[in-house]
Amino acid sequence: MAAGRTEFELKFTASPEAGAGLPSSRFFAAVAPSGGAWERLTSTYFDTADGVLAASGLSLRLREEGASLIQAVKVRGESPAARTEYETEIATARDFPVRTSPREVHAAIASAGELVEIAGTVVDRWSTIIEFRGAQIELAVDLGRAERRDGDGRVLSAPLAEAELELIAGERKAVFDFARLMLDNAPLRLAAGTKLDAALGLGRSAIPKYRMAPLQSSASAGELLNASLTATASRLTGLHGAVVDLRRPEGVHQMRVALRRFRAVERIFRRHLGNDEIRSLAMRAKGIAAALAPARDWDVFIGETLAVVSGDPSAPPGLRQLKAAAEAERARAWAEAVEILSDPAFTHFTLDLLEAGTLAIWRAGAAETLKKPLAAFAPKALDRALRKTMKMAAQIRSNGPSAADDLAALHPLRIALKKLRYPLQTFKCLYPKAARKDYMQALSALQASLGVVNDAVVAQGLADRASEGGGVEVMRAAGFISGYKAAQARYAAQEIDAAWDAFEKMTPFWKLD
Repeated sequence: MAAGRTEFELKFTASPEAGAGLPSSRFFAAVAPSGGAWERLTSTYFDTADGVLAASGLSLRLREEGASLIQAVKVRGESPAARTEYETEIATARDFPVRTSPREVHAAIASAGELVEIAGTVVDRWSTIIEFRGAQIELAVDLGRAERRDGDGRVLSAPLAEAELELIAGERKAVFDFARLMLDNAPLRLAAGTKLDAALGLGRSAIPKYRMAPLQSSASAGELLNASLTATASRLTGLHGAVVDLRRPEGVHQMRVALRRFRAVERIFRRHLGNDEIRSLAMRAKGIAAALAPARDWDVFIGETLAVVSGDPSAPPGLRQLKAAAEAERARAWAEAVEILSDPAFTHFTLDLLEAGTLAIWRAGAAETLKKPLAAFAPKALDRALRKTMKMAAQIRSNGPSAADDLAALHPLRIALKKLRYPLQTFKCLYPKAARKDYMQALSALQASLGVVNDAVVAQGLADRASEGGGVEVMRAAGFISGYKAAQARYAAQEIDAAWDAFEKMTPFWKLD
């Protein structure tokens, strides 16, 4: 029967060409002067057709390692870098799957239903053991392919080129420190998931939703902070390819959302932390988000504003030239965004986030409140967020009788509501969906109206910029867009006062009996 062990490893991806050059690189020769050994590993992954094992946090693999067949069950851990693994050598494939321990893991597999092949990988692995800062670390390079079948039975495949650092003995911090050294000497980026994740993602165009590891009801506030940090690192890493490799607008949008969510979490916990480690990460996140903003703004302007305005029968002919100018601006903005995300500094940032959550580097000097259960911590944190929002709203409303009077003044309220929404989402696991529903819907309606106003202000500025030097017809098109968006904004602004009054009168869901 399998004996469990905690597997701690960091994974990095490279282009196939760069990955193939790693074992013979000067850096690898320096850290592993005796070289490494090669082996061929062929792995097949199993689950039910509807993914019962994956939903339970389990993966089931059968691997050919030389003359041996190894069954491995991996259980999701507290960090993307840490999992519990149960390995069992089996005589023949007919014996698969064999009984494994602990009992609950075996029961989950036995009761899952019919197991089918869901993916596979074939890799040539180069590996060696290195000594670094008192730790033993297995350094490996995997070169090969990932495969899965689509709904029509066709085999989808893609190259795999990964470097892995697995802790054999010593402290986990040594793995992170060596990873930084490796990133400074090799063209690598933090991997978004496992080889199984890479295989299952083949042919799927939709960007996965943000997910944070589920927490026990007894979890502490500090455990939530750890989970948020590691989830942000995983999210940013997973979106990297969508932006840099595929230049997908949704990738930039979701990356900015993830960065804002992390900054909101940092604000929640800032007053309870005894050092500036997390705040420093939040400031770096702010800089990255700012660098991505122009690409997102131009995506919305072209994909939404121009798409709608161009269909208006009264639209002026200069819109085509305006769009061409806007496309050029978007291309430049995307070039800058990709450059930021391709810089090793971004991978260092995601690695630092992962380390902060995995090793809880914030603990030194942290307040005792972070040891409290979430159920005791959350209401006070949400009360503070709501008070700040209400204070901002009171300041804005004191300047005029109606939101429609000054559209520019609404921007701070929109930001304040965003800063409220993220804490609400952070703690939503504590409250039933039915209790949250009405409050969140009212907040969404208010944010939607404010979003229309903000989009109009941004669109007017972008239209003016795209029209610069374009001549009379292009300027006329920019004016048409400004008027069109201003009309939308005025209409939306008329709804804000009523929406705010309705929201303000609601009892927050965390205060319901």
